[in-house]
Amino acid sequence: MNDFFTKTDLSRKDAESIISETLNSCDDGELYLENSKSESIVLDDDKIKSSSYSSDLGYGLRAVTGEVVAYSHSNEISKKSLKQSASNLSSTLKSQKGIYNHEIPQTNEKFYKDVNPIEEKSLQSKLDLLKEVNNYTRAKGGMVKQVTASFAGEHKSIEIIRSGGEVLTDVRPLIRFNVSVMLEKDGKKETGVYGIGGRQSYDEYLKDDNWKKVCDEAFRIASVNLESKPAQQEK
Repeated sequence: MNDFFTKTDLSRKDAESIISETLNSCDDGELYLENSKSESIVLDDDKIKSSSYSSDLGYGLRAVTGEVVAYSHSNEISKKSLKQSASNLSSTLKSQKGIYNHEIPQTNEKFYKDVNPIEEKSLQSKLDLLKEVNNYTRAKGGMVKQVTASFAGEHKSIEIIRSGGEVLTDVRPLIRFNVSVMLEKDGKKETGVYGIGGRQSYDEYLKDDNWKKVCDEAFRIASVNLESKPAQQEK
């Protein structure tokens, strides 16, 4: 779980105090903190076509009273920034009065593991696997004219602080592995695409050479499309 207060002058105690004071006369509201990391790696025609990585950090502060909803956000987590957001919300809601709702449903049910797919598998191992995918698929025959394979991963750390110091946290992993195969036969070209993914690590989906099944299915789809497509007649 990401600690949002290690590299800032804003302490958790400061944040809880500002939130409780700001939302004291509201019906509802919270401070929503998010740290999001994502990556994308694409191999096309036996070459790494693109590779990207991004990281975003920030917060959103929401306050609700009656029919009025006030919202402020920033990609800077600091005491000054949060106080300014709290001041903006208080100004918007200065004529509104409410009673804070401290009771929200909580299930404590986990739907996925606390994993970071981006960091669990090294960049080099991802590149090596994409090259294996290319070689394995091209070995299926001369009909294979193009192979495109890609990794896409995301990891989000979430923390929600409500009035009174109530804290809710979550970690949200997400991955996708795709393979596209173009076949050509007798002047006809067709493409098959197949992929897998979900809220687990790459290895959860790719263990025991499961990536070969993705390649096989992409190839099968392209083959079916190729056989069902009528031959082009010469003019």
